[in-house]
Amino acid sequence: MAFRPAYLFFLSLLLLPSGLVSAQELPDKEQSKEIINWKSLPDLPNQEGLAGAFSGILNNDMLILAGGANFPKRKPWEGGQKVFYDQIHILNKDSTGYGWQSDSAHTLPKPLAYGATVESDNRLILIGGADGNSVSNMVFQLKWHSQEKSIALDTLPSLPRPLAFMDAARLGDMIYVAGGQHTMNKPQASKSFWRLDLSKQNQPTQFRWEKLPPWPGPSRVLPVAATQHKGDMPYFFLFSGRNVHPNGKMKVLEDAYRFNIKSKEWKKLQNVGNDLSNNHSRSVMGGSALSLGDAHIVVFGGAPGQALLSRLDKAAKRDSLKRQLEAAESSQKEAIRQKINQLNKEIRQNLTQKNPFSSDVLAYHTITDSWHKIGDLPSPSPVTTRVLKWNDQIILPSGEIQPSVRTPKVWQGRISSQSPAFGWVNYGALGLYGLVLVGMGFYFSRRENATDDYFLAGNRIPWWAAGLSIYATQLSAITFISTPVLAFADNWVVYISYFTIFLMAPVVIYFYLPFFHRLNVTSAYEYLEKRFHLAVRLFGSVSFILFQLGRMSIVVFLPALTLTAILDMNIYTAIILMGILAIIYTALGGIEAVIWSDVLQVIILISGIIYSIYFIINYVGGIDVVYTTALENSKLQFFNFDFSFTSLATWSIFFGSFALQFGPYTTDQAVIQRYLTTKDEKSAASSIWTNGIISIPTGFLFFALGTCLYVFYKMNPDLLSTGMQNDQVFPLFIGQQLPIGFSGLLIAGIFSASMSSLDSSMHSIATVVTVDFYERFVPYSSDHTRLKLARWVTIIIGTLGTLIACLLATLPIQSLYFFFQEVIGLLSSSLAGVFILGIFTQRTHGTGALVGALLSIVALYLIKFHTPIHFYIYPLIGIPICVIAGYLVSLLLPDHGKALEGLTYRTLVKSNR
Repeated sequence: MAFRPAYLFFLSLLLLPSGLVSAQELPDKEQSKEIINWKSLPDLPNQEGLAGAFSGILNNDMLILAGGANFPKRKPWEGGQKVFYDQIHILNKDSTGYGWQSDSAHTLPKPLAYGATVESDNRLILIGGADGNSVSNMVFQLKWHSQEKSIALDTLPSLPRPLAFMDAARLGDMIYVAGGQHTMNKPQASKSFWRLDLSKQNQPTQFRWEKLPPWPGPSRVLPVAATQHKGDMPYFFLFSGRNVHPNGKMKVLEDAYRFNIKSKEWKKLQNVGNDLSNNHSRSVMGGSALSLGDAHIVVFGGAPGQALLSRLDKAAKRDSLKRQLEAAESSQKEAIRQKINQLNKEIRQNLTQKNPFSSDVLAYHTITDSWHKIGDLPSPSPVTTRVLKWNDQIILPSGEIQPSVRTPKVWQGRISSQSPAFGWVNYGALGLYGLVLVGMGFYFSRRENATDDYFLAGNRIPWWAAGLSIYATQLSAITFISTPVLAFADNWVVYISYFTIFLMAPVVIYFYLPFFHRLNVTSAYEYLEKRFHLAVRLFGSVSFILFQLGRMSIVVFLPALTLTAILDMNIYTAIILMGILAIIYTALGGIEAVIWSDVLQVIILISGIIYSIYFIINYVGGIDVVYTTALENSKLQFFNFDFSFTSLATWSIFFGSFALQFGPYTTDQAVIQRYLTTKDEKSAASSIWTNGIISIPTGFLFFALGTCLYVFYKMNPDLLSTGMQNDQVFPLFIGQQLPIGFSGLLIAGIFSASMSSLDSSMHSIATVVTVDFYERFVPYSSDHTRLKLARWVTIIIGTLGTLIACLLATLPIQSLYFFFQEVIGLLSSSLAGVFILGIFTQRTHGTGALVGALLSIVALYLIKFHTPIHFYIYPLIGIPICVIAGYLVSLLLPDHGKALEGLTYRTLVKSNR
């Protein structure tokens, strides 16, 4: 459902000063040039080459090419016959290079070609195919046994019907097969669409092919299939192919569809290549596809179909003339024979045409439903082969380069993106920002003479600065970069979660803040010992430290990923540089340097978002273009009223987000420490209100930016970097389009957003280690010793978080925003439940609180790994389990009790009367 205020907001942006930017002043768009560089690998041993072979990469060190077909002696127009093969060819890769195995001991059970292959867990799944006379329904699982140096073929459930000339794709444990034909005699294209769940391989009664609803368009052979995500939703995509009737009539198809794997519904997309030159669509039948990054499907080559249709038309005319020849008078026969000979000559010219297949490599972007060309195949371009991914290389093995002609060539290629130069001015802005942060660290280090200064800034922070710092701590680079992606990739449904931050403010002010201020604590977990006992305090401290270590790694990794999208910098170099900078100014300047760097960061980032929105509106042609395009593509949906436990529904987002806020705002030392840096409770309350109030309009800005980015890249799909992560879209825009200097400053702001969260985590962990462990167990240590320890802990924790971020850079994560929310939901619910038990109940004791927390962790672990429940619901389950279980255990196992005066909400109120 579209929400009209979105239009009013975009309209209000036009009221910004016109001198800021105007359409006439906008620079020409600068395209990220992408090139595919090809080089040849050793030729296939079968020197004729193979079409329709099963192919895949095994164990990341060998290419398998099995079966296939060719014309080994003569071409069909010379009377030759097609031969099908059963041999399995193996191309090995080792430290010395590539080489084909010389023996021919590995074979399929029978000659086969034109089936489908998918890769899964160091095995190849070989599906269907034909042998020239009949079509097969067999499905094999091919594995390589390294010790025996042999191939093992095991049978899997057969297809419901024999099938060949189809395509297949895999997503997780699911294999999808679409299109094809069932017979070789008078073949007819089918609408077969089946699925096999590999996870049920040990359940014989359930391990079988499932029939799925077919696409709404024509039946087809030689389609191109792939699986990819659109936002957080997985889809099966089907492109092109040709429709074949038993009477021999054919129609080349240029259409495209996507299948929602969760809802099992099809949607027609715009035709293949529809927004390329002259707005013409095209056929890619017989081509192949790879899914790259979060939202790209790259289609390699394919047959345009015009030559095939022309040949069929000429053959039909020739056959008609042959029939006329038999009944014609002798005076007419010679003229008819000449026409037949001319048609035969034209047909042969058609068959022997050089390079008849497309050499285009097209990138389809699932989010914007747009196409653009990114490169070319090597010449001559093959079809009826399968493009493979071998590490970061593309492999194009053998295939058909013209009708009935194969090639033994095996090509290796790589997509390289040549992004626009970042420029010395931008690098200068970036470097200057880093120097400012380090300078702040040195400046405030002169005032950090005691632990009270280092941990609480001597209570001299203004309420507004503390509020902005709270906001910046929760903002992080994750929010700044990933939140616009939610609107870019999907819609505005998640925006409602920002209102829960505002609603949490009075809860914190009236029920939690009094305890932290009036008990005069430095660490939030000091309260847990006063209320329960030492074990609960240590549980809270350790939980916080573990969570913050994970959080640190994420908030460092994300901007480092940003750097690699814009700058020519290794991701590990970027992570290390970010870590070093944050360690320096945090260890020197303490909480005061952290807070004032947060204030600077918020000002730069919010200004950058407003400027970017205004820039895009002018660039694309005005507010009406943005609003209309977004509305037509369902990008302004605010609500999803489905009562679902497994997807993004408004009820689960709202209530789940509200429960989620208990983690950062009532248990997180990094946030609570901001409350305590102000001079009194009233100022702390003002800082909390500041954070809550600014969250709503700034959240709106994030989603407005995501919508604008969608419109911009839908109109300019060629500016997207093929295979990029969705989280890179805003940084990519900054590097490509924003003016020199400003883009450098905004990138610096992104770094600062990361370092803001990193410095908060480092400093708060240092506080917890110093106060909850060292000071607690070494109570007579000097303040100077504790200050020195705090600085060393800051350095050590910063180093550890940086190393974990380097490890994280090796892992595939679909969406960092959702991943981060998921981690919070899993880890923070138990601690939030413990604080609720302490403040709002009097019967609960320490043992009950710990048992409740443990049960909450176990329950969420089981839910995460054994149910499809959406992560937004995790805190709605984890917090109640902790509270209910902790309270019941306390009733069943009463202890001797302890004085609770001023330690629960009820006794706190009484003590103030």
